Amino acid sequence: MKLIFDKLEKFILYILAALFAVMVISLFYQIIMRFIFQSANAWSEELTRYAFIWMSMLGSSVATRRSRNMDVDFIVNRMPKNLKIINKFVTRGLIIAFLLVLIVYGTNLVGITHKQLSAGIRIPMSYVYASVPVGAILILLFTVEIIADEIKSRRVKEV
Repeated sequence: MKLIFDKLEKFILYILAALFAVMVISLFYQIIMRFIFQSANAWSEELTRYAFIWMSMLGSSVATRRSRNMDVDFIVNRMPKNLKIINKFVTRGLIIAFLLVLIVYGTNLVGITHKQLSAGIRIPMSYVYASVPVGAILILLFTVEIIADEIKSRRVKEV
């Protein structure tokens, strides 16, 4: 299973690199057009924005897998060990519940916005909003992987 998630993470990283390249080229084009030719294009600004949205959701999944998400642990570090375990269990449960809400309502949003076209590029807005359920599914998968690894490592420590 770890091998599959490693390959998935690598694939996501390639997508992130491509989206970053698209974003930089599109933004550079927008700057050249605006400041040298005094002619702004709506599509390049839109493309940059949509690439950034997808990068945020996909990047969050990679950050989750690598445990690089921002964490406020000032209070948690002062808790006794038993309370830390309960806190971790409750926190992970809330994260999973929130991700399930994102998946359900994000999928509904994709269906609602499929016939709505973006102003500049004229693509269905569902392509942009699909980043929400896709990102949430990936984060959920990586969160479950982390929980499984923690359970497995606890069993190893007990033996």
